[in-house]
Amino acid sequence: MSQNPTYRRIYSDTYSMGAQAKITSGRYHVITFYHTSTGHAVAFPATFQSFTDTHNSEASEGIFANRMDPLITQASTGRDISFSFEVVNSSIEEARYNEQSINLLLQMMYPKISESTAAKVGNPYISIDGMNFLPGRHGFRGTKCIVKAIDYNINVDEGFIAPEPGEVHPISITISISATTIVPNDIFYNKTFPSYTG
Repeated sequence: MSQNPTYRRIYSDTYSMGAQAKITSGRYHVITFYHTSTGHAVAFPATFQSFTDTHNSEASEGIFANRMDPLITQASTGRDISFSFEVVNSSIEEARYNEQSINLLLQMMYPKISESTAAKVGNPYISIDGMNFLPGRHGFRGTKCIVKAIDYNINVDEGFIAPEPGEVHPISITISISATTIVPNDIFYNKTFPSYTG
């Protein structure tokens, strides 16, 4: 069995959502997930349904007898993101391809397993590159994250593709991601952070 990293690009034929993501306004509207410990990567059309970016500051408070106001010290600042995007299937070929791509994304949440079936303690990071929302920087691929949850929701009202007995694929799937980003140390020198506000 090959251990070479797999990179599943977006499915693209004449009528697919992937084709539209490539040609819309001459831009490449794609969201990519790169698993840093294995090198596997998977991409989907960037059909964002929602995007939330939360910056939380941790502070400690000290009260002293000779001060009227407390002394507050900032310890750290964290950045949490959550977003959702839609995976749309326009054909049975696209549905089968997207099913494998989603499975690869879900596998990135699990620890690596050695040949002795023992879990390896590995790098839990997934870099997410989502256009200017989660851009790459200084040669790195996307924004490095620890993904806390991936929710897979079938949009049953959109219908299904059923080509053969026992095989059913939803036309529309919503993928929701929540993650904690790894904030780079030189963040104050990066004038474009966060890139969507400037």
